[in-house]
Amino acid sequence: MDIKPLSNRERDVAVLVAKGKKDVEIAKLLFISRRRVGEIIFNIKEKWGITSRVEIGIGAFCFGWLQFKDDHSWRDLSSNTFYLDDDLNEIQI
Repeated sequence: MDIKPLSNRERDVAVLVAKGKKDVEIAKLLFISRRRVGEIIFNIKEKWGITSRVEIGIGAFCFGWLQFKDDHSWRDLSSNTFYLDDDLNEIQI
């Protein structure tokens, strides 16, 4: 399978999708239209050959684009401190 690299904006959207953000929330955070968010998500799916937002989240995690707030062991993943509080902290604006 050929996984194509994402642009910076696609990467930003992928991180926010991985965090469970809705299209309208992503649009507000990145100052783009909701329609543009949908187009970017479609492009990500096309580039990676996937069909779901969950797979985008898995990809973002596997590429190391998500950071842990604290140093947790895998047993502690059920806590609410899994992601950084600031959603914009992990994306490049």
